[in-house]
Amino acid sequence: MRNKFVIILMLLLSITLVSCKKKEIQPLAENEYNIYYLNTNINTLVESRYTAASGKSDTNGLIKELMTHFLKVPDDLEAVGALPDKVTYQGFDIDGNILYLNFDTNYQGMDVTREVLARAALAKTFTQIEGIEYISIRSGDQPLVNALGENVGLISANNFINNVSNINSFEKATLMLYFADESGTQLVTEARDVFYDINTSKERIIVDELIKGPETAGLKATIPSDTKVVSVTMNEGICYVNFDEAFLNAIPDVLDSITIYSIVDSLSELPNISRVQILVNGKSDKKYNTISLGTSVERNLDYLKEE
Repeated sequence: MRNKFVIILMLLLSITLVSCKKKEIQPLAENEYNIYYLNTNINTLVESRYTAASGKSDTNGLIKELMTHFLKVPDDLEAVGALPDKVTYQGFDIDGNILYLNFDTNYQGMDVTREVLARAALAKTFTQIEGIEYISIRSGDQPLVNALGENVGLISANNFINNVSNINSFEKATLMLYFADESGTQLVTEARDVFYDINTSKERIIVDELIKGPETAGLKATIPSDTKVVSVTMNEGICYVNFDEAFLNAIPDVLDSITIYSIVDSLSELPNISRVQILVNGKSDKKYNTISLGTSVERNLDYLKEE
């Protein structure tokens, strides 16, 4: 019964996130933003341009202004609001580059398909504001959870793409992750089954799972749990992993090389990756304690603990 329930949930979550197509896409003008709604079939995103009265430096004013228009569809636009009428917006908080959006308990009770679309619409609308890189959604003062009961956590516009051809957009994969052993001096592999949205790259999924830490008793995390991922990109076989500054707060009693090769070896399990470059806020001129992050690194299994 549980397996059937999971399959049904995966099918419900299989949706297409498509922004409306235009013959010619002009760049956004000064103080112009895209506000995202849903089409009348409630299965795609629809964008509408809006010129804000608030300046770019007025973050609070911009959030209030964009939310006002996010909650009211323009009369000349064939679309519906991303949120149903029963969901009540209750304000926002800002912490660094994170925008916390507060809704009543009706948000968590939304239809699964619509909620994922609403999540995408909110992220793509509000991360356009300068300094806002992530949103976090609260429903009745509680963090948002997905259909599997997992905390959704921080959401960026990069979690979603504009065109998805495969309607079955959620798949299951087994990842091979590398964590520190109890002494923090060697690596141990952990196989982990995950359900993931194929609109999110496997490279990003691997990094996110490493930050969550090990599930196996006796193993240690290698990346601080408060580390945020700015981006994960690929270019000519090199995977560029861009963390925020929290990454540099090394975990006690774990060798520097173990942290680096935990990331490199985990990502190198993917056949398209030959090297990994770690960045901090987009810069490669940093040091992770004793190790320079100035160059890309190849896979190295010398630290792997023998069974």
